[in-house]
Amino acid sequence: MMEGLHVTIDESTIAGRRVFVFGDVHGCYDELVKLLARADDTAPGNILYISVGDLINRGPMSAQVVSLVRNRDILSVRGNHEENFLKNLTVMSKKMQLAQEFTEEDINFLRNLPYTITIPSSNAIIVHAGIIPGLPLAKQDPYTLTCMRNVVKNESGGYRPYSETDQGVAWASVWPGPEHVYYGHDARRGRDGIQRHEFATGLDTRCVKGGQLSGVFLDGAKEALSVPAKMTYFSG
Repeated sequence: MMEGLHVTIDESTIAGRRVFVFGDVHGCYDELVKLLARADDTAPGNILYISVGDLINRGPMSAQVVSLVRNRDILSVRGNHEENFLKNLTVMSKKMQLAQEFTEEDINFLRNLPYTITIPSSNAIIVHAGIIPGLPLAKQDPYTLTCMRNVVKNESGGYRPYSETDQGVAWASVWPGPEHVYYGHDARRGRDGIQRHEFATGLDTRCVKGGQLSGVFLDGAKEALSVPAKMTYFSG
């Protein structure tokens, strides 16, 4: 089990495996199964899988997705949908429809999701939404990490997070590296597929909205894989 807000995984965890990071699932269980099968074909039994978060909500099979991720020891960061679910679980009750579908083990798994996963050997950081340039991970706000799409310049010359796209610029377009960030959340810009910036790759390709579920290997040529959605599950 991973613990802490920001997790670093070393070579002992990777254990010689290829690392494959995939985009927002949103309960699209069948598509996730197909994407994992495609990736498995490249290196059977020798892949470490990592999700950029938003495993749950909007699609039809959130509980099955979480169960699969837990049982296959897939790592994940926390998305805004996990964050909102857990907040509602705290202030309301486990009588929420989605909460009733999850086991206690599922809920504990979601509670223990970190906001970032750093992989020094791949020079990579995995986050759900984004990271403000020039600010250490420990000082990044959870709202930024789970909800940001754009950054807006502030009076001091730095940036403030912005969840929409009508002000400022895409945070990934000004992320300076040297770490390469793999993120999700920005389905608005994922309409045309994987978003590729010099030091950031956006993996939300709108599966739950009838697009694709996509992922990328972190080694070699950064090979990308995608599977089409079976249907449009959510049109909002």
